[in-house]
Amino acid sequence: MKLKTFILIFFAGGFLLTACQKNVDVFVPDPGQSNGPDTSWHATVTATMPVSLLKVKLLAETYVDSINVNANVATLLTPSGLQVIFPPNSCVNSVSQPVTGRVQVEVQLVKKKGDMIRMNLPTTNNDSLLVAAGHIFIKLKKDGQTLQLAPNIKLYIRFVDLPANQSMKLFVGDETNAALFNWQGNPDLLNNTVLVGSQAYEIYTNRLRWISISYPYNFAASAKVSVTAGLSAYFTNANTVAFTVLKDFRSVSAMHGDISSRKFISEKVPVGKAVTVVVISKLGNDYFLGYENSVTQLPVNNASSHVVNVIPVKKSLSEILSYLSSL
Repeated sequence: MKLKTFILIFFAGGFLLTACQKNVDVFVPDPGQSNGPDTSWHATVTATMPVSLLKVKLLAETYVDSINVNANVATLLTPSGLQVIFPPNSCVNSVSQPVTGRVQVEVQLVKKKGDMIRMNLPTTNNDSLLVAAGHIFIKLKKDGQTLQLAPNIKLYIRFVDLPANQSMKLFVGDETNAALFNWQGNPDLLNNTVLVGSQAYEIYTNRLRWISISYPYNFAASAKVSVTAGLSAYFTNANTVAFTVLKDFRSVSAMHGDISSRKFISEKVPVGKAVTVVVISKLGNDYFLGYENSVTQLPVNNASSHVVNVIPVKKSLSEILSYLSSL
């Protein structure tokens, strides 16, 4: 009898251990623990906070090459298929002196929604949703110093995107607030234009750094609603980023941390659309990823937004990047 009882206890204990093990990577703090993650929200997010370190880890690698700046045209073709043509004598330094010789070019073409999350480049113009063909970054340097385009110089940029959309326009990146990246309308229609071909976009621009080829989403035929991420109190604006990703078109809305409600809330998105709320966090030395699919609907039960509950799970950084590449 004793042996039989021992065997039953042994297998029962193994079953309980296995059941508990299934959720070992879900962050559930011990009740009353004094050394758990900080649940405080902050009016200002500093560079030393976990969320800032997380954003650095998420950044996609920039393609770096060089061109020879002289009296001839220079052409750059990146592995992503982005073509950039530089007119002759295209660069000047910070005091407007002409620059010649080898110039380093940093280039990015961001087309995937997961890369927009990695680069913190939501497709929003103020509080309006954009649909993107691609975001483009170009930076010029020589001997460690950042260069500018010479007066009256316009770059020619081309990239393929299928199907091409005739509604596309050029937007410029507003980087004055790193925590709230925003796309602004084209401030110089004469020198910044987009030509739409059957399979590609051709851009003429006198701007460097971030530009976007996008068009405003037409809300005329649908209602709008914000999306709120329902999260544990341990996921705060000091350690977490959150995004609402629309399934049917290339749009990503950042979910900004609202101090008063302690919630992550998106800009307005159309009602009746499939979305995925993506949450990424850094707690201590661990990374967490949560994502939940939903279909947007107007708020119910006196709520002010469409709430999507998300449970982040501990993942490696490589697993998080792999997931983002699938979006």
